Amino acid sequence: MKKPNLFLVGVFKSGTTSMHNYLAQHPEIFMSPCKEPYYFAFDLNPYWRIKEISEYLSLFNSARDVKYLGESSPGYMYSEVAAKQIKEFCPNAKIIVMLRNPVDMIYSLHGQLLLTANEDILDFERALAAQNERRQGNFIPVSCDEPKFLFYFDVAKYSFQLKRYINLFGRENIHVILFDDFGKKTAATYKQTLDFLGVDSTFKAALDVHNSAQQIPNLAVRSFLYKRPALKKSFRRVLPSFFINGLRDSLGKLTQPQRPKSMQPVVHSQLTQLFQPEIEELSSLLNRDLNHWLK
Repeated sequence: MKKPNLFLVGVFKSGTTSMHNYLAQHPEIFMSPCKEPYYFAFDLNPYWRIKEISEYLSLFNSARDVKYLGESSPGYMYSEVAAKQIKEFCPNAKIIVMLRNPVDMIYSLHGQLLLTANEDILDFERALAAQNERRQGNFIPVSCDEPKFLFYFDVAKYSFQLKRYINLFGRENIHVILFDDFGKKTAATYKQTLDFLGVDSTFKAALDVHNSAQQIPNLAVRSFLYKRPALKKSFRRVLPSFFINGLRDSLGKLTQPQRPKSMQPVVHSQLTQLFQPEIEELSSLLNRDLNHWLK
């Protein structure tokens, strides 16, 4: 039975898709063709999560005889149980963590959740203000399949999450990558990752960028369709799927105001102050100066 022993556990919007694809090119590494299976995140329930062990293990059936079988599920860092479940499944697993300035990460995550219909508050500040109400089950979009993704500040508690993995796996089995380094020194960061894994670090991967920005679909149209599943089913009975998908995408982009590419400087400054204790704690935990995140 082929079992994974390499896990890219997060965090959201920090380059995990690109790193997954770079690692998959290496002849000594097999990465699951299905990114984000989320199998070990028992406390999170996105609709795509694989829940059966047989289905999960089948992701690795086509693997060659290689040193590592891996998968990437960025929600594993956020999950309260994934680290323990992975440890029980594979005690000697290697863990890769990718971290991004939490202020920038939550803004990017907000945009991604809008894109995937898990968020319906276009204004970033309003979405942050709604967190406490959403913890009570209020203002959850009908199309949101995992409300915990909307608790932006919880998602950004890196140091607390990282300690879970350090305590279970030991620092020697965890490799932390900063998004800053990954973006500016991609080839060098990739080589360091290969060195950590003990595979041929002279291998040159095609370092293409993945997950570029996309246009946010129309929120009103999308909400209308999600609230009327019977209407969607009726369409599917009489119209070919390619036509429905094209129509949905076209309608979804109708007159939709697009979110600014970056947040207001004053908001960024306020959030930086809010996250300063977290950034300082993480800096101490990593033994790395993160003052550039505070500027």
